[in-house]
Amino acid sequence: MQIASLEEIERILLRLPEIVDRLDSKDPRFSDLVKSWLQDLERAFAENRLFQAAEVAALRAMVISAERGVICPGMEFSGPKTPRKVREAVAADSLKRAEGIAADAIRGDSARIAEGERLARQLVAIAEQKGIIKRFSAEEDHTTMLTGIWSEISLDPDLMAGATALKGLVGFRDALILVDRALPL
Repeated sequence: MQIASLEEIERILLRLPEIVDRLDSKDPRFSDLVKSWLQDLERAFAENRLFQAAEVAALRAMVISAERGVICPGMEFSGPKTPRKVREAVAADSLKRAEGIAADAIRGDSARIAEGERLARQLVAIAEQKGIIKRFSAEEDHTTMLTGIWSEISLDPDLMAGATALKGLVGFRDALILVDRALPL
């Protein structure tokens, strides 16, 4: 998974606390917010061709069914089973399960990107000490500057192995992104 896709899924996950706050405040639109959030997560997975899109779609189907009065087997309630209690319980359970699915789906890629960030910071620090960064910092076009820095890092005998490792770890495009983020400019 590329950085942009990973960060999109992370942004979707970061919306969860706000949705849970809506449950806590007894917002009648909680179920709709959950469906929308699940749909966004499902879309992000589908765009990245991840099978977890189907799992999230199934959870969204459970929320839709609960809105239509279908009670999922195994759900227990204290007091009477009101339609609102059923909807909120199924929606909250779906949120919990979808968060677990998403966390599991991105765990490996998150670790890989974190390792790439660490490697990019090291490469940039050494390149800065060698004067490579300074040679290209006057470039007006950011892309020209970045590709120039990457070319120099890739050709430098002291940095070549690290550049190859970074490119092998995250791919060329994401390697450029990580180097760009590590630049002191």
